[in-house]
Amino acid sequence: CIFYVCIDQYIRDRRSLAHDLKHAIQHDELSLDLQPQFMTGTGELVGFEALLRWRCPMRGLVSPAEFIPLAEENGLIIEIDKWVLNKACKLLTQYSWLPRLAVNVSAKAICQQQIVSQVQTALFDIGVSASRLELEVTETALIHDLNRALHNLRQIKALGISIAMDDFGTGYSSLSMLSSFPFD
Repeated sequence: CIFYVCIDQYIRDRRSLAHDLKHAIQHDELSLDLQPQFMTGTGELVGFEALLRWRCPMRGLVSPAEFIPLAEENGLIIEIDKWVLNKACKLLTQYSWLPRLAVNVSAKAICQQQIVSQVQTALFDIGVSASRLELEVTETALIHDLNRALHNLRQIKALGISIAMDDFGTGYSSLSMLSSFPFD
């Protein structure tokens, strides 16, 4: 009986968190923190990575490890990816001193047919050079739908955007399989 009470509470907590996350997206409670990226050999600053943060008025800082999987489960990740892309492009125009900004793109987004047009629209509407944007893709994106991911990444690369592999070694990809992808 205690087991069912615990499961019931867990489900209610997840449902409440998902509701709060949807509210956060609609009310601009998400933000991007910028983490510098340095060239390992020289220590030269080569860019920044945009890290998604959620500062909930009621919950405080909610860990991405908690809310990103929830967003993926509840179909909110595509909306979050679009928000992050647009916000990152706006930051690039706002801060001309930023050499390059890397943003993570979810496995679900990179396999969506409209991802290429969303990236193009963000670049064009906001007026940022494609060479200043880098998309980071996790290994799971490749496993999710290999052919669609490869097609979309090649089109994104053709726009002049850098593409990076994030978290290699956490999935099941082989180095030979990765060589067919347009990673920088």
